[in-house]
Amino acid sequence: MNNSVKKRFDNASKEYVTDNYIWRYRAGQLVSELANPNVNDVILDMGCGTGKQIIELSNTIKCGIGIDISEGMIRQSTKNASDENRENVEFFIGTFDEPDQNIDLKEKRITKIISNYALHHLNSQEKKKAIENMVYIGGQSLQTIVIGDLMFFENPDKYEDEYDEIGYGPGSDQPSTVEELVKCFSELNFNIEVHQLHPLVGVLVASKSFCLK
Repeated sequence: MNNSVKKRFDNASKEYVTDNYIWRYRAGQLVSELANPNVNDVILDMGCGTGKQIIELSNTIKCGIGIDISEGMIRQSTKNASDENRENVEFFIGTFDEPDQNIDLKEKRITKIISNYALHHLNSQEKKKAIENMVYIGGQSLQTIVIGDLMFFENPDKYEDEYDEIGYGPGSDQPSTVEELVKCFSELNFNIEVHQLHPLVGVLVASKSFCLK
């Protein structure tokens, strides 16, 4: 993720509202639901923004960790957690390419990884590497990865008049097709289910086979 994206989120951190786009909000809600959080979970939120989602989940889990490329977002998320007296959630600067630059994530024994409306900032090769990094840092304890994002079920040109509504900027965003994302996880031997919210927005759940009932 390049410096222009980092700068944009640094500048927006104090006034950043994740619910501005209805489809991003709906994706986030479904990500939290499909993560199926429980009291034994250690959940990592990659591209956590102001921390809203992982702070909400911290009510029902053992520990929450948020990483974000933006220093401003991390400052704001830390403040938000403190304001709500959430002592079981912590935040660190990190990227999809180097998620563990400021914390040993493998040591945390992460059970689930979530990410909402963040991967679309990466190109195809960067996404593939990011997903490989998720699997690596989760290690043996990782059960499930849940991704909510812009993902193309259909030709995006058909929905050009809805770009603002879904939060898609063709000049800067690089969403993948659903097939591309599914392939990334399939090659790593994950079981995948995909939930379509909009022809350009969905939630993907990737689970290790032994976690399926």
